[in-house]
Order: sequence, then structure tokens, then C-alpha cells
Amino acid sequence: MGGPLGALLAAWLLLAAGSGGAKDNILLVLTDDQDREMGGMTPMKKTTSLIGQLGATFANAFAVTPLCCPSRSSILTGRYPHNHLVRNNSLEGNCSSPAWQKFQEPFTFPVYLQRQGYQTFYAGKYLNQYGDPKAGGIQYMPPGWSYWLGLVGNSKYYNYTLSANGHEEKHGEHYEEDYLTDIITNRSLQFLEKLSHPPFLMVLAPPAAHSPWTAAPHYKSAYSSIKAPRNGSFNVHGKDKHWLIRQAKTPMSNTSIEFLDNVYRERWQTLLSVDDMVEKIFEKLKTLHLLDSTYVFYTSDHGYHTGQFSLPIDKRQLYEFDIRVPLLVRGPGVKPNQTHLQPVLNIDLGPTFLDIAGERDAQEQVAVRFPGGIHW
Repeated sequence: MGGPLGALLAAWLLLAAGSGGAKDNILLVLTDDQDREMGGMTPMKKTTSLIGQLGATFANAFAVTPLCCPSRSSILTGRYPHNHLVRNNSLEGNCSSPAWQKFQEPFTFPVYLQRQGYQTFYAGKYLNQYGDPKAGGIQYMPPGWSYWLGLVGNSKYYNYTLSANGHEEKHGEHYEEDYLTDIITNRSLQFLEKLSHPPFLMVLAPPAAHSPWTAAPHYKSAYSSIKAPRNGSFNVHGKDKHWLIRQAKTPMSNTSIEFLDNVYRERWQTLLSVDDMVEKIFEKLKTLHLLDSTYVFYTSDHGYHTGQFSLPIDKRQLYEFDIRVPLLVRGPGVKPNQTHLQPVLNIDLGPTFLDIAGERDAQEQVAVRFPGGIHW
């Protein structure tokens, strides 16, 4: 480990060293398109209370690229996109392609943790092209996962297909049986209940706050009066920005503004179910006496924009609204209510997990692939 983040994690692990050598559990909650810059954490009252106020908040956390598949590939490998070669969300762009499966997936963090004796669980969105027939289909299970519940394709809330340990599981449009965020919650609770022995690694990847922004029925009226922030760059032509920004139509039409306001509200509505998920997981960890030996990380694959520089909605731009992400951490040795200003990247997550697991050989093997790698 090197740099201020390495020193920080070393201090945490030193404070937690009274566990008699037992390995700590790791839980990562990875949301989709959840910004920090535009108020994306506002709906997360329970999450902020359970993790941020009882742990650490990283105020300067960034994704290395503001696009789903390249960013998620960076989290899994600890590599920048120019090293893992995932260029976009298409199979041709190396998203969950046979080449990715052959040359990158064998070196993802779950592989090393599983070798360390971790029981590993994944539920939710993986990579945008996961399940494509040209790349193994539903039967393909990425290496390193003891239990696999992977969403086929991109984020949905209803009418989707899951790969349950390589077996097809279709879902419809009934809330009680099919709402994906709740399915992820319930399956994760079942995993914890049936856990034969710690340590465990869990990655929960709900679809929120990605389109189609379908809220649970009881949250569809939430935030009815909320509008997207009218900050300094809202509906302002980025005439001094790069060519993609300069192409935006300025000023936006009233129809476009009404649309983005509605999207802004619906994004928050979908996140309320994620907030419930975090609370339920914490309750289960506490009941099973696992909470004190579990590191919990909460973050997003990248940010989002709603009207900045007259860009109605999307990500993909290298401005803070699209690359700054929430990052909250709670666990053994992490003092409550901390705010850290050191810049951190999503490629730091995997090396952090390896450090927690005490995976020194893998840490060295992976670390050489990080240009100027910072480890927590």
C-alpha cells in the first residue's frame, strides 16, 4: 500500500487487529448512474446514517470513466480503461466479450478473495453485455463467484432475465415477485442466513438510478415537487468547452426541461428502495452478529447530469457531475463521522478489498498494473 490512502487503511486494520487473525467480511453496494454532485445522495437517509455517520465519507471520490461497462470493468480489475481495453458498452467494445473473459476476468478481485477462503456472492447488474449468446450466454458464470445472480443485459426493474448460477430465471412485472432491487435484497438476506462460515464477499448491484427509472409502487409519489438543480451551469451553453458540449441546443426547450425534471424525480424515487435494501442488510448483519466484522462500501459506477451545459440527461462527459461519485465506508477500525478529502478513484476498491483480506501475493501481482497505483 502506498500514499495517504494506504496509510489510512493500515491504521484501520491496526485498530481492528484484535480479531485473532480472522478475516473480515466485505460488502460492496454498487449503484448505477448515481451522482453525488447533483444531490444524488439526498434520498439515502438510512444509508448516510448507517454508513456515513458511523463511518467515513470520501468527499473526492471519482470514477475513472463516466460510462457503465468501462467503469465497472475498472472496479473489477483495478485497471484504467486503456489497460483493460473495455471501450464502451458494446460487445465489440470489449464489454463482457470473450476477450474480456479470457484476459481480464481471471484477475478480478473476487477470484483472489475466493482463493483466500471467502464465500462470494454477486447479485444484480454486472456488465452491460453479460449473457450475450456470443459470449457464453446465460450459462456463463464469471470466475470468482460462489453464488451468482447476474442480470442479463442492462438495468431493468421488471421484465428481465437473471442467470442464477448459470440457470435462466425470468421475471415479469409484479412488484412483490419481480422488482429487481427487492429481489437483490431478498436473495442477499437468504445468502447471509445460509452462510456456512465467514468470511464473505458480497456485491449488490441494483439498477437504480439508471433508466427506465421505475420506482416501487409505494414510492411513485415521492418528491413530487422536486426539480433538478438550477445551478451555475444549468441550461448554459458550454461555448468554451470541447466540441461535444458545444453541440448542445441552447437554451433547452420547456419540453426538455420538464422531461429532465421528471427524470430527476424518478431517479430519486428508485433510490429509496436501495436505501431500504441497505437498512435490511444492516439489520441482518446485526442479527447474525456479523456487523462488527464487516467492511461496508457504498458507491456508484459514475455520476450523471440533468441540464448542465444544456445537456438534458446522460453521463459520458469528463466533468465533475459525471465523474464524481458517492463513497461511504464503514467497518472495523473506521471511526464514525469522518470526512476524508484525499482524492480516490474507483480503481482503488479492488486493491482495498485485497488488503482487507490480507492477500499480499495477489496485491503485488495486481498492483503493478496500476499506473501510479494508490492503495488504501
